[in-house]
Amino acid sequence: MIKEVIVVEGKTDTQKLKKIFGEDIETVETNGLSLNQATLNLINQINQSRGIIIFTDPDGPGKKIREKIINSIDGEVLNAFIVKDDIQKLSKKIGIAEADDEAIKQALKQLVTINFKNKVSITWSEYLDNNFFIKTNRIKITNQMHWSDQLSSKTLFKWLNWANLNVDDIRKMIGE
Repeated sequence: MIKEVIVVEGKTDTQKLKKIFGEDIETVETNGLSLNQATLNLINQINQSRGIIIFTDPDGPGKKIREKIINSIDGEVLNAFIVKDDIQKLSKKIGIAEADDEAIKQALKQLVTINFKNKVSITWSEYLDNNFFIKTNRIKITNQMHWSDQLSSKTLFKWLNWANLNVDDIRKMIGE
């Protein structure tokens, strides 16, 4: 049973989660990129009392929404990720509502905790010196973390710090 409130982009995402987990699952909808300060305040309040799981679509707007929420939250934030390969093959949309049920269940089991937004666990020079920015390494890292392999090098660097991963952690991911 999921005790946290899941932050999703829209009503169809909520409907999908209720179909999979039952009517008791609770969500907050951001209304896509229309996410406003009142909703951010609500999400922050819920995070302080029950905890939240950010579960946005694996596309550009989903990434922007996730980052906006993370940057506005005080304290620990749980994140669930699906990738485009988890979307039903015939779907024209790329979102939680179109994702495979098993992929959604796995995403909500493999949560990534972000609680050190301003902490540096890896420096930019370490990132470059270890060639983590090279596309093949970025893909290995994003696959291990269940993040989109379309993340830019700068975004990956930021997210690695948010996840509090150090050089040794990342080397293990790429098989060194």
